Amino acid sequence: MDSLKRSYRNGLYSFKGLYGFLKPEIYVLVKVINPIFQVLFFSLVAKHAYGNIDITPFVIGNAFVLCMYNAFFGVGVNLISERSVGTLKILIASPANKFKLFVSKSTFHILDGMITVFIGLLTGIVFLNLRIPLHTIPYFLISLIAAIFTACSMGLFIGSIGLVTRDINLLLNLSSMLLMSLSGVNFPTEKLPFFLERISHILPLTNALKASRLLISPAIVSYEAVGMYIFKELVIGVSYCIIAYITLKIMEGLAKNKATLDIY
Repeated sequence: MDSLKRSYRNGLYSFKGLYGFLKPEIYVLVKVINPIFQVLFFSLVAKHAYGNIDITPFVIGNAFVLCMYNAFFGVGVNLISERSVGTLKILIASPANKFKLFVSKSTFHILDGMITVFIGLLTGIVFLNLRIPLHTIPYFLISLIAAIFTACSMGLFIGSIGLVTRDINLLLNLSSMLLMSLSGVNFPTEKLPFFLERISHILPLTNALKASRLLISPAIVSYEAVGMYIFKELVIGVSYCIIAYITLKIMEGLAKNKATLDIY
């Protein structure tokens, strides 16, 4: 129980430390207004490009992908934040389990990411006639949680590379664009070139989006197929978690040997 309380406090203080400097109006602009206009922009572009079609898949995709801001620019910058306030050396030198520490710091980013996605979905419901059948909502929530978990796991993996480079923002921006382009948010993955289509299968969101789109399909829902997509998404998330753990250990050793803990 004490361990859970410490993890809760660690996650809460870390989240406040990252966003606490923002004024309320700036937070609203970044976390509320920006998601609304992102969903509207890409969904209306899809409607214009594809003609008179049902744009629900694009609304769902652009709502789900909003979680990447928390996954990459929240979870992924934890190490950079520690470096910028001068506590990274102390943290690395401490006997604490660093991976467990960074996982606990991700907790509130996952919750905040869910709120952001809900804002995106609400935008679709209010402005773009998005309708989610009530009986599919539990499965829809599970697919959303799986998507955010996988995206945050990838954010942990990329963030751990920040121990040996100062250009982690370049990697985070590149990864977010990769997710926007290849995970099926705005283009069906089946229409991608073969090589890129194979890559999409190991990216976060791809399978969760397929599951959620099946759930809102007017056809009879195949819960077996939905469950399989969610299972694949979770497997990818766990895989990224394991890779992040191994990468953090390797990068920690490299950073100590090359004295790159305090590079700015």
